[in-house]
Amino acid sequence: MSILSDKTEHKAIIIIANLVKQFEDFHLLQMTRLDNEDLTKARNSLQTIIHSNGYKVNYDKISKKTTFKKQSK
Repeated sequence: MSILSDKTEHKAIIIIANLVKQFEDFHLLQMTRLDNEDLTKARNSLQTIIHSNGYKVNYDKISKKTTFKKQSK
C-alpha cells in the first residue's frame, strides 16, 4: 500500500488534500445516515493526517486548485 517512513512526503499530503476536496460532491447526493457518518469519519481522518503534518489546506470552490501552507507554530 505504501512505503513506511519517518515523515510523510509532501506529494502524499497533496493527494490526500485532493481526496478531501472530493468529499464536497457528496453533499448533493442522497445517502443513509450510517453511510454519511462513515464518510464524515473518513474525511476527518484524512484531514487529521494533513494537520498532523503541519499543513493547513484552503479549498477554493471557484478555482479547482487546492492551496497549501505550512501552519505557523
